Amino acid sequence: MPSIFSSVFEPLASIVDTALVGRLDTNSLAALALSVAIFNAITWMFNFLVHTSTQSVADYEASKNPELLRGRIRIALSLAFSIGLICSVLLWVPKSFWFELAGGEAFLFDEFNSYFSPRVIGHTFTLLSVTLLSLLRGFGRLNLVLGMMILSTTLNIFLSWLFLYPMNLGIAGAAYGTIISHVITTLIGFFFLIKDERVGFKIFKAKVPQGQWLKFGKNSFDLFGRSFTLTLCFFSATRLASRLGVEALGAHQVLLQVWLLASFFLDGLAISGNILGARFYFAGQFKRCAIVFNQLLKLGGIVGFCFTFFYLMGWEFLTKAFTEDPQVLLEMEKVKGLIIVSQMISAIAFVYDGLLFGMSGFGFLRKHMIIGALVVFLPLGLVSLWIPKLWWIWAALVTLNLYRGMSGFTFVKRELYAKANT
Repeated sequence: MPSIFSSVFEPLASIVDTALVGRLDTNSLAALALSVAIFNAITWMFNFLVHTSTQSVADYEASKNPELLRGRIRIALSLAFSIGLICSVLLWVPKSFWFELAGGEAFLFDEFNSYFSPRVIGHTFTLLSVTLLSLLRGFGRLNLVLGMMILSTTLNIFLSWLFLYPMNLGIAGAAYGTIISHVITTLIGFFFLIKDERVGFKIFKAKVPQGQWLKFGKNSFDLFGRSFTLTLCFFSATRLASRLGVEALGAHQVLLQVWLLASFFLDGLAISGNILGARFYFAGQFKRCAIVFNQLLKLGGIVGFCFTFFYLMGWEFLTKAFTEDPQVLLEMEKVKGLIIVSQMISAIAFVYDGLLFGMSGFGFLRKHMIIGALVVFLPLGLVSLWIPKLWWIWAALVTLNLYRGMSGFTFVKRELYAKANT
């Protein structure tokens, strides 16, 4: 439960930012959609920092080697810091390039830049904060992570509201709120990591055992390929939506927040699968691992059903919380059926992803994400060029999740259930 609720708080700040900015005007909402698409692309592209960090620390339970543990933590934090700085430079220098790549219209650039520039400056803290939370999850400190997520999200929401409205800083206010919350989360995460007796200040002098950079690097490369492909799909979806007009782009941004709310909720189950899977699978406890996985899949089905019911009954209330623009609401209504139907599909896909993370099925995930993008997402997404409707873009995203769930099932059946039954 702490894992699930901490995952819920992760996208909540972004959802509230969208709702707060949506109350300003439709142009601000569209500019936010472009900025968020770019930042999500960059952050998700390096999502291996999250899953590889959690998995590498979680299977420490099987090795009980403190030096190995500290070496892995040093690798994760060094990569997060280095990648954060490099990304900040790459995003800052050609801002107009990223804006045009995302499909932005010239009249939106000033609004886009107001949000984008502050977020670029604080991007290193974004990657450090998510990496530190992942390391603490790997230690099983799920209650602590939940508390940190509640504090960070509450602070983010309050500061965004304060900067947007009472202080009247415009869309930049939402960026400042996000940056400050990430800085505070990073400082708190470091404090609790150093406080752990297995880590302490020895982390700064820790030697990385031979082969760990290579192992971490291989897993990271596979996850980078998977995350890069998935990110490209989301980015392409926003790019295709921008061709349909400001109203469609605004609707797409709101729909992403609605859809990702359920996805992040389910990601809590995936994190549990990653942590427990790594501990049991690599300790050779295949039957115990299979039992845990079956329970997580059942819970995923229950969560998917609950969100299906929630969206079916509360759609109007939910969408009007983000915007009251009648054209944007009309565009969202056209995709309503797909969002509702997709909840069970997404539930299974996300849980299987977590199971594969725990079993180190990173290469399999990379391979089948690329296949899914080329065979499933791309053909359906391109239909929107000939039939200009937002529905086709979302059909591509939903069908991609269906393929992810099916491919995950084949891996778990072959690599786990076969071993558990022998």
